[in-house]
Amino acid sequence: MNAHQHARVLSAAALSSDAFSGSVDPSAFKLSMRQIASPVGIITTREGDLRNGLTATSICSVSMEPPTMLVCVNRNASAEKTIAASGAFAINMLADAQHPVARLFSTPKLCPEDRFAGGQWSELVTGAPILEGAVATFDCVVQECITSGSHNLYIGRVIATRSLDQDILLYRDGAFRRLESIN
Repeated sequence: MNAHQHARVLSAAALSSDAFSGSVDPSAFKLSMRQIASPVGIITTREGDLRNGLTATSICSVSMEPPTMLVCVNRNASAEKTIAASGAFAINMLADAQHPVARLFSTPKLCPEDRFAGGQWSELVTGAPILEGAVATFDCVVQECITSGSHNLYIGRVIATRSLDQDILLYRDGAFRRLESIN
């Protein structure tokens, strides 16, 4: 480490949580986050005969060895309790033509089973519902749950997956978007 890098490390170490006791205004944070395009996924789960799910954009890979994924789920979402109880979830990354399914799963107060009226559903290993025609599907067993603010961050070990070569649905600034190639 050179002297300049060492100075940056020391400067960062000197910044304590006391120096930053506040947070940015939530509305300013939301406005900034709206500018980031994110892929759209349906997080699904099943406990016995009860299926549930939600639309999510806070989804990412964590590790290749072992293969793990992370999803952020609001603790007030009805599906969160089912994920916690079942210990499993599936991530269904939507194709751009599947935006009506995203709307169904983001409709407040809609009965969980009514959300599954859109699309054709099957399952892989865990029993969590798998959307046919999704760009990529990850069937996961909960490995860890971390509480942060209003959400639970679920890290899932991927035990089954499948994928199709098609365009993914994106979400930015309150609207669904399509991916377009730049040549």
